[in-house]
Amino acid sequence: MGMSMGKASGRGRVAQSTLAEINVTPLVDVMLVLLVIFMVASAVETSRIAREAETLRQTVTEEAAAAQKDELQVPVDLPRVSAEKSAQSLKSGKPVISIDAGKHVYLDTTQLIDCHALSVDACLDGFEVALHKQPRAQGLRDANLRADRHLDYGLVLAFMSRLRKAGIEHFGLIAEEPGTVQPASQQK
Repeated sequence: MGMSMGKASGRGRVAQSTLAEINVTPLVDVMLVLLVIFMVASAVETSRIAREAETLRQTVTEEAAAAQKDELQVPVDLPRVSAEKSAQSLKSGKPVISIDAGKHVYLDTTQLIDCHALSVDACLDGFEVALHKQPRAQGLRDANLRADRHLDYGLVLAFMSRLRKAGIEHFGLIAEEPGTVQPASQQK
Protein backbone atom coordinates (compact mmCIF):
# COMPACT_ATOMS: atom_id res chain seq x y z
CA MET A 1 0.00 0.00 0.00
CA GLY A 2 1.93 2.66 -1.14
CA MET A 3 0.66 6.19 -1.48
CA SER A 4 2.09 8.76 -3.66
CA MET A 5 1.99 12.16 -2.15
CA GLY A 6 3.33 14.04 -5.09
CA LYS A 7 5.98 16.58 -4.59
CA ALA A 8 6.06 17.84 -1.16
CA SER A 9 7.18 21.24 -0.30
CA GLY A 10 9.78 21.81 2.19
CA ARG A 11 7.44 21.40 5.15
CA GLY A 12 5.41 18.45 3.95
CA ARG A 13 2.34 20.12 2.49
CA VAL A 14 0.71 18.92 -0.64
CA ALA A 15 0.47 21.47 -3.46
CA GLN A 16 -3.12 22.45 -4.08
CA SER A 17 -4.30 23.74 -7.40
CA THR A 18 -6.88 26.58 -7.35
CA LEU A 19 -9.98 26.39 -9.48
CA ALA A 20 -10.41 29.63 -11.51
CA GLU A 21 -13.85 29.57 -13.28
CA ILE A 22 -16.31 32.43 -13.94
CA ASN A 23 -19.81 31.94 -12.60
CA VAL A 24 -22.03 32.95 -15.57
CA THR A 25 -25.43 32.59 -13.88
CA PRO A 26 -25.57 36.20 -12.57
CA LEU A 27 -24.37 37.43 -15.98
CA VAL A 28 -27.18 35.57 -17.76
CA ASP A 29 -29.73 36.92 -15.24
CA VAL A 30 -28.63 40.51 -15.84
CA MET A 31 -28.72 40.06 -19.62
CA LEU A 32 -32.24 38.61 -19.50
CA VAL A 33 -33.47 41.53 -17.35
CA LEU A 34 -31.94 44.01 -19.81
CA LEU A 35 -33.57 42.18 -22.72
CA VAL A 36 -37.01 42.40 -21.06
CA ILE A 37 -36.50 46.11 -20.31
CA PHE A 38 -35.60 46.89 -23.93
CA MET A 39 -38.52 44.83 -25.26
CA VAL A 40 -41.02 46.72 -23.06
CA ALA A 41 -39.45 50.09 -23.86
CA SER A 42 -39.58 49.47 -27.61
CA ALA A 43 -43.24 48.39 -27.44
CA VAL A 44 -44.17 51.54 -25.51
CA GLU A 45 -42.22 53.74 -27.93
CA THR A 46 -43.84 52.08 -30.94
CA SER A 47 -47.35 52.68 -29.59
CA ARG A 48 -46.49 56.31 -28.76
CA ILE A 49 -45.21 56.91 -32.28
CA ALA A 50 -48.34 55.31 -33.74
CA ARG A 51 -50.56 57.61 -31.63
CA GLU A 52 -48.58 60.67 -32.71
CA ALA A 53 -48.82 59.65 -36.37
CA GLU A 54 -52.60 59.17 -36.07
CA THR A 55 -53.00 62.55 -34.35
CA LEU A 56 -50.93 64.23 -37.06
CA ARG A 57 -52.92 62.48 -39.80
CA GLN A 58 -56.20 63.59 -38.21
CA THR A 59 -55.00 67.19 -37.81
CA VAL A 60 -53.93 67.39 -41.45
CA THR A 61 -57.28 65.95 -42.55
CA GLU A 62 -59.23 68.46 -40.43
CA GLU A 63 -57.16 71.38 -41.72
CA ALA A 64 -57.71 70.28 -45.31
CA ALA A 65 -61.46 69.94 -44.68
CA ALA A 66 -61.58 73.38 -43.06
CA ALA A 67 -59.67 74.93 -45.97
CA GLN A 68 -62.03 73.28 -48.46
CA LYS A 69 -65.05 74.37 -46.40
CA ASP A 70 -63.81 77.99 -46.43
CA GLU A 71 -63.72 77.91 -50.23
CA LEU A 72 -67.28 76.57 -50.46
CA GLN A 73 -68.98 78.92 -47.99
CA VAL A 74 -71.38 81.71 -48.68
CA PRO A 75 -69.74 85.09 -47.96
CA VAL A 76 -71.13 86.16 -44.59
CA ASP A 77 -69.62 88.75 -42.24
CA LEU A 78 -69.87 86.80 -39.00
CA PRO A 79 -69.88 88.32 -35.53
CA ARG A 80 -66.59 87.94 -33.64
CA VAL A 81 -66.72 86.28 -30.22
CA SER A 82 -64.35 84.32 -28.01
CA ALA A 83 -65.47 80.75 -27.41
CA GLU A 84 -63.69 77.46 -26.87
CA LYS A 85 -65.86 75.41 -29.19
CA SER A 86 -66.56 77.85 -32.04
CA ALA A 87 -63.96 76.27 -34.34
CA GLN A 88 -65.33 72.79 -33.71
CA SER A 89 -68.79 73.66 -35.03
CA LEU A 90 -67.55 73.79 -38.64
CA LYS A 91 -65.73 70.47 -38.26
CA SER A 92 -68.87 68.66 -37.16
CA GLY A 93 -70.06 67.91 -40.71
CA LYS A 94 -73.53 69.33 -40.06
CA PRO A 95 -75.26 71.23 -42.85
CA VAL A 96 -74.85 75.01 -42.65
CA ILE A 97 -77.76 77.41 -43.14
CA SER A 98 -76.36 80.83 -44.06
CA ILE A 99 -78.03 84.22 -44.25
CA ASP A 100 -75.94 86.92 -45.92
CA ALA A 101 -76.27 90.70 -45.64
CA GLY A 102 -78.51 90.78 -48.73
CA LYS A 103 -80.98 88.41 -46.97
CA HIS A 104 -80.19 85.51 -49.29
CA VAL A 105 -80.69 82.21 -47.44
CA TYR A 106 -78.54 79.18 -48.31
CA LEU A 107 -78.34 75.54 -47.32
CA ASP A 108 -74.60 74.93 -47.55
CA THR A 109 -73.95 76.68 -50.91
CA THR A 110 -77.40 76.16 -52.46
CA GLN A 111 -79.58 79.27 -52.37
CA LEU A 112 -82.98 78.51 -50.89
CA ILE A 113 -84.67 81.91 -51.09
CA ASP A 114 -83.97 85.61 -51.65
CA CYS A 115 -85.73 87.53 -48.87
CA HIS A 116 -84.49 90.98 -49.86
CA ALA A 117 -87.83 92.23 -51.22
CA LEU A 118 -90.07 90.03 -49.03
CA SER A 119 -91.70 90.67 -45.70
CA VAL A 120 -90.37 88.69 -42.73
CA ASP A 121 -93.39 86.35 -42.69
CA ALA A 122 -93.26 85.73 -46.45
CA CYS A 123 -89.52 85.13 -46.20
CA LEU A 124 -89.92 82.61 -43.37
CA ASP A 125 -92.74 80.78 -45.14
CA GLY A 126 -90.73 80.62 -48.37
CA PHE A 127 -87.68 79.44 -46.42
CA GLU A 128 -89.60 76.61 -44.81
CA VAL A 129 -91.08 75.46 -48.13
CA ALA A 130 -87.70 75.66 -49.89
CA LEU A 131 -86.01 73.82 -47.04
CA HIS A 132 -88.46 70.91 -47.24
CA LYS A 133 -87.83 70.63 -51.02
CA GLN A 134 -84.07 70.10 -50.50
CA PRO A 135 -83.06 66.41 -50.42
CA ARG A 136 -80.27 67.14 -47.95
CA ALA A 137 -82.78 68.66 -45.51
CA GLN A 138 -85.00 65.56 -45.39
CA GLY A 139 -85.00 64.23 -41.83
CA LEU A 140 -82.51 66.89 -40.78
CA ARG A 141 -82.41 67.37 -37.00
CA ASP A 142 -79.04 69.12 -36.53
CA ALA A 143 -77.60 72.10 -38.41
CA ASN A 144 -75.37 75.15 -38.00
CA LEU A 145 -76.61 78.70 -38.54
CA ARG A 146 -74.39 81.43 -39.99
CA ALA A 147 -75.94 84.90 -40.02
CA ASP A 148 -74.32 88.14 -41.15
CA ARG A 149 -73.72 90.48 -38.23
CA HIS A 150 -75.45 93.36 -40.01
CA LEU A 151 -78.79 91.54 -40.13
CA ASP A 152 -81.65 92.52 -37.86
CA TYR A 153 -81.53 90.55 -34.60
CA GLY A 154 -85.27 89.88 -34.80
CA LEU A 155 -84.88 88.31 -38.26
CA VAL A 156 -82.20 85.92 -37.00
CA LEU A 157 -84.39 84.95 -34.03
CA ALA A 158 -87.34 84.40 -36.38
CA PHE A 159 -85.17 82.08 -38.50
CA MET A 160 -84.12 80.18 -35.38
CA SER A 161 -87.77 79.74 -34.42
CA ARG A 162 -88.66 78.60 -37.94
CA LEU A 163 -85.78 76.11 -37.91
CA ARG A 164 -87.28 74.48 -34.83
CA LYS A 165 -90.71 74.47 -36.47
CA ALA A 166 -89.17 72.80 -39.55
CA GLY A 167 -87.89 69.96 -37.34
CA ILE A 168 -84.31 71.08 -36.80
CA GLU A 169 -84.18 70.74 -33.03
CA HIS A 170 -80.46 71.24 -32.47
CA PHE A 171 -78.48 73.94 -34.18
CA GLY A 172 -75.26 75.75 -33.49
CA LEU A 173 -74.56 79.40 -34.10
CA ILE A 174 -71.32 80.01 -35.99
CA ALA A 175 -69.14 83.02 -35.22
CA GLU A 176 -65.53 84.01 -35.86
CA GLU A 177 -62.76 84.34 -33.31
CA PRO A 178 -61.70 87.95 -32.65
CA GLY A 179 -58.71 88.91 -34.73
CA THR A 180 -59.35 86.34 -37.48
CA VAL A 181 -58.83 87.58 -41.00
CA GLN A 182 -61.72 87.10 -43.37
CA PRO A 183 -61.06 85.35 -46.67
CA ALA A 184 -60.91 87.78 -49.61
CA SER A 185 -64.19 86.37 -50.95
CA GLN A 186 -66.02 87.49 -47.78
CA GLN A 187 -64.62 91.02 -47.44
CA LYS A 188 -66.76 93.92 -48.54
